[in-house]
Amino acid sequence: MKQKAKRLSAFVLALAIILSLTACSDNNTSVTSGTSINESGNESVDNSEGTSESNSDKNENATAQNTPNKVNDALPQCDPANLEYFVIMKGKEGYYYQASIKKEENEYFSGLGYFDNATGKTIPLCAKPQCVHEGSDFCTATGGMTHFDKDIFYNGYIYRLGAKYNGNEYIAKLLRADMRGSELSTVSDIYSGVLDEGGFHPHINDCVVAHYGKLFFSNSTYEGKKQVHQLFMVDLESGESKRIYLPEPENNAIRLYSHYLNFMTADGDWLYYNSREVIFDKPGAYDERNMLQDRTVLYRFNIRTGETETISAMPDIYSSFTVNNGIIYYTVADRSDNVFSLYSYDIANDKTTTIIDKRQQEYVDGKYVSSGHKVTVLTDRKYLYVCTMGARGMYRVDRKADDTDFYIYDLQGNELMDGLPGLETLLDKEKEWTYKFYALDGEIYFGYHDDAYWPSHRDEDKFSGMYTIKTEDLINGSRDWTKLYYVN
Repeated sequence: MKQKAKRLSAFVLALAIILSLTACSDNNTSVTSGTSINESGNESVDNSEGTSESNSDKNENATAQNTPNKVNDALPQCDPANLEYFVIMKGKEGYYYQASIKKEENEYFSGLGYFDNATGKTIPLCAKPQCVHEGSDFCTATGGMTHFDKDIFYNGYIYRLGAKYNGNEYIAKLLRADMRGSELSTVSDIYSGVLDEGGFHPHINDCVVAHYGKLFFSNSTYEGKKQVHQLFMVDLESGESKRIYLPEPENNAIRLYSHYLNFMTADGDWLYYNSREVIFDKPGAYDERNMLQDRTVLYRFNIRTGETETISAMPDIYSSFTVNNGIIYYTVADRSDNVFSLYSYDIANDKTTTIIDKRQQEYVDGKYVSSGHKVTVLTDRKYLYVCTMGARGMYRVDRKADDTDFYIYDLQGNELMDGLPGLETLLDKEKEWTYKFYALDGEIYFGYHDDAYWPSHRDEDKFSGMYTIKTEDLINGSRDWTKLYYVN
């Protein structure tokens, strides 16, 4: 792993292949392909994953451009351990989250809620008098769109991604709500289209990144009969949206649908994302016995220049990655021995360091970055956190595979904590439960749900909720977790 990150030259970018426009924007950012490494894979591949996007971005009527972007680096960077699922949205005296707002007995309405630390109560985030919070555009907490995919808190506002329906037409929208619930406005109508016969429209994927005044997200859509991901960038001030085009895999490799753009993060001027690119010796035969190349590629997109680099020093197969201050942290899992390793790669100095070497576990899973139970490394830019069965998962009494461990390291790779002590009552090996793990600005958040209870029985559920503790306090011996709002 001694190659440096390879910059794609402006000459190659200028000769990039013809790429298609989406309905949302006339300003397109294009990229070209990176390096490739041939290795034989040893993992079976399901036929349904063999969808290639190799030619999906091409259109004879579009001109490829390497478009610079205006970037305000005085605005905050992203929170790299708080990007996926229903993220933590922390205010000064409480928390914002997608809440089930009670209407009548055992009847709830989904909306944006505010949890007040002092009272321990959740109220709809709507300051408008006499509002009944039932989805009208008048309501800040529940209005503005037909369907909500993602909420994210950034630079003093809550941004809501989703879609507005009008018959069989839809508009993908980005809304902005203020912290008091008095204002809800449209930042951008990102793209539009028509529902297909099955009522499908492009939906936003789990990971959304707000960074330097830009919002990055990917969606899942169909081009013809092929399901693909598309990557977008929205300027949060102007509302301008651009589609970021992905490099073409080299050597006629195909990009497996479920193995790319499933996770993104940002650091400095760069957005990082991955793609699994494979070659089979028989077209349509998606099986390890026919695999000539199995390579997980880490790309980074320069937010200012529109150029793309390939991080060539990364191994062909790894479980997860995160980035802070120009250093990539990544994990490699070995299921044959149930061990995992953690490495750091300093991009500027082209230096790879082993932080954890073959740490033994009872069970590890998740060989690829696309796996649901991968050994996941996260950082809040203060600490490193390792979740051996993923940042989101479940525990089943009858399944050894769901045994989960958590580790905390400093950014130099020194182990500070093994486990999450103080949550023993929750993490009962005789019960079944689900969890979500987040870290934000030196605090750990653990969303726990006791699977013995349905959301409609939440009044009987004594344990499910979002729990938090300062990482430093946990390391220094505190076991006093604070329970916040209910989660399901």
